[in-house]
Amino acid sequence: MPVALSHQGAFGFALQSTKGSFVEPNTWLPLIEQGSGVADTLQFQHNYVPLDFADVNAYQSKYFSAGQWAEGRLRFPLIPGAVANLFSWIQDRDSYNQAQWASAVIDCIQEIKKLTDLKVVRATFDLIKGEPVICTLDVAGLRMESGTVPTPNMPTAAPYIFQEATVELATGGGGLAEDINCEKMRIVVDTALEDIDEGLRLAATAEPVQLYNLAGVRCWGAFSRDFVDNAVYADFASGTEAALTVTLQRGAAIAELELPRILHTADDLGLPGSHRQRIVEKVDFLALGSTDGITPPITLT
Repeated sequence: MPVALSHQGAFGFALQSTKGSFVEPNTWLPLIEQGSGVADTLQFQHNYVPLDFADVNAYQSKYFSAGQWAEGRLRFPLIPGAVANLFSWIQDRDSYNQAQWASAVIDCIQEIKKLTDLKVVRATFDLIKGEPVICTLDVAGLRMESGTVPTPNMPTAAPYIFQEATVELATGGGGLAEDINCEKMRIVVDTALEDIDEGLRLAATAEPVQLYNLAGVRCWGAFSRDFVDNAVYADFASGTEAALTVTLQRGAAIAELELPRILHTADDLGLPGSHRQRIVEKVDFLALGSTDGITPPITLT
């Protein structure tokens, strides 16, 4: 039997117009390993629970399923021209403040994972100097089954890289201005999705019937900055709000992450204790929505 090689696999997804209806993928993205992490951990969960009885049987011999669903993580680079559906899946809401359902196919060669009614739990964007821009999606879904061999249509462009990112920071209560000193950044978008077992409690079967978004998106992050000035530290020390925009551009393809209000919650500034190192400022921040509730803490375009 031929070995299943990773490069033969594929991941694709499509947004659903209605819950419960599988849609063939129309957006395909190459999965990528980062560090020691596996690119795809999306698995079907039986959640078996063995029973222990006083029944003259010395062994565990009976069990039940506490609920069945799919959950896991997907990791891929951001590709110019291939982010519109991804950003919509993460942030768009209907009139009931519910996020988009999606269908997905993951071709593992010897098994095709077909998923319906997937929602994003959390999206993490990592920008690191000298590396591609990576998106990690934590997802949860109501249904997973075996599918048929797909016909992937992978994007041909190379991923965005850190050098193509323009970082703009507002400091001192002023407007946005380009800051070339950021060397590493992580932005996390949480969709406020309820725990899966809450959806299970609504069901008369072994599968959850809903995955409700309980609130609008939450957003936070961190960045490392070459300490060329104390503008960010001064904002942290005084409690002055700031703003952040990250723009990825290659030709006509543009992807933007806009955070109109951020609050620096920590600033890890200290001497490294070695003449072989620079002083680098490490800043944690919380992104805030507008006080009128109209503008979210982050907008992806």
